[in-house]
Amino acid sequence: MKDKIKALGFIFLVFISCVKAQQKEKTQERINQKVIEEIKKEAFDNSQVMQTLIYIADVYGPRITGSEKYYNAATWAKQRMEKWGLDDPRFDTYDNTLRGWNYEFYNVEMVAPTFMAINALPYQWVKSTNGEVTGEIIVVNHKNLNELKKYKGQLKGKILMSPHIPEVEDVNIENFSDKRLEAASSSKLADDPEGLDNGGLPPFKKFLEYINRSPDESYNKLQQFLLDEEVAAVITSSSKGLGIVSVESTPYKNIGDLKPVPHFSIAKDQYLRMMNINSTRVQLKLKLQLNARFYDNPEYHVNVLADIKGTDPKLKDEIVLVGAHFDSKVGGTGAADNGAGSATIMEAMRILKAIGVKPRRTIRIALWDGEEEGLNGSLGYIKKYVGDINTGATKTEQSKISVYFNMDQNGHDVRGIFTQGNTKVRPIFDAYLKSFHEYGAKTTTIQNACCTDHLGFDALGIPAFEWIYDPSYYFSHQLHVSTDMIDLVKEDSMKRNAAIVAGFIYHAAMRDEMMPRK
Repeated sequence: MKDKIKALGFIFLVFISCVKAQQKEKTQERINQKVIEEIKKEAFDNSQVMQTLIYIADVYGPRITGSEKYYNAATWAKQRMEKWGLDDPRFDTYDNTLRGWNYEFYNVEMVAPTFMAINALPYQWVKSTNGEVTGEIIVVNHKNLNELKKYKGQLKGKILMSPHIPEVEDVNIENFSDKRLEAASSSKLADDPEGLDNGGLPPFKKFLEYINRSPDESYNKLQQFLLDEEVAAVITSSSKGLGIVSVESTPYKNIGDLKPVPHFSIAKDQYLRMMNINSTRVQLKLKLQLNARFYDNPEYHVNVLADIKGTDPKLKDEIVLVGAHFDSKVGGTGAADNGAGSATIMEAMRILKAIGVKPRRTIRIALWDGEEEGLNGSLGYIKKYVGDINTGATKTEQSKISVYFNMDQNGHDVRGIFTQGNTKVRPIFDAYLKSFHEYGAKTTTIQNACCTDHLGFDALGIPAFEWIYDPSYYFSHQLHVSTDMIDLVKEDSMKRNAAIVAGFIYHAAMRDEMMPRK
């Protein structure tokens, strides 16, 4: 009898072990290593990622939202994806109040007491000069209306020079250490104060209010005063050092807004030289010109979409979405911000099409417009297809989008992924990353990433994620500055990153279940 009990107990234990093994097998992500190897081979042997970036950045950049240059770049991207055989490349318009702006020509020179070609950038959303202007300098706080009123009647044709020269932090160019990445992987807080992305994510509605705030009445009065006084231009010092010009902007980005007098940001070292000359009472004169153009063409505000259609009868209407903002600021060519991200996700789609995958779900690429002016393109898509962030009301795609991967990249290595507090996706992403450990992409962290196009999707309950990138030169030489050029983008990083993105979106499209939600 005891032997029978032992035998039954043994059989029961075996049964339980089998059940647990089956459950474990079901929870483990299935990785198609054959497809991964095909992705890697295509990414390196037949890469088109740098050629794509050359067109986006060098041929068409910068790509300021709503401008003809943006629209021409978007047209090129659409045609390129048609050539690759993606399904239904298309423009998708959205409701917005944005106007467009671009410069057609500008030049700033010091002409007295001697000549100096000046490294400058015009502010966005300002009007043209009245042809070529040569003017004397008045050093005055151009942000203080009371100070300006002391010169009332004396400012016509003058160039105002701010007395303020910003302090510039020492440049510290480094990538994430293994120790820093391990700490992020072990983090228990989504808003970790020691986080990789500066440790905080404001409530999304508050964030939207901040980035879309209107200029206050006192600022409007000040700008109108400058216009009424017929000031020729305002110049300010760059907030960066070593010849790098920071991108600046007035807040007048909407149709019908004021068109302020021309403003220019000037390299700090040259600005300091001019301030020194002015302090000697030797006459200082500048010659400058800006030919700027405003656009009120709603058709220029487009997102660019394309698909690889799903093949599973039950899952083909579900969507794996990968996106990057296609617009840029005025500085450089927008190579890192965000030509690199756009080129990378385009290349990921090209790779999957080239190796002939048949995803179960539809994989959709979105090149967003207007991110730099308030996430306008992605929020417009969300409002049109996904739901209302303010009320929480949902539309069809809220239940159809399995996951959204965002790439607001810098042209340096992807080291892992932020999960935005979604603990359920961690084992899934750990499994996806395992195939790319050789590229240095090993880290999954609970931490939040701010502040780009994934946030709107996350706010409506869709699993939405941003990658961890090595910072390298990004914050010193690439983010909203004159030196955001293709020279600082690393080709091997772009190839590796395209392979990682392709692997993630492919496997997300092949899962039995949608990506788990928070």
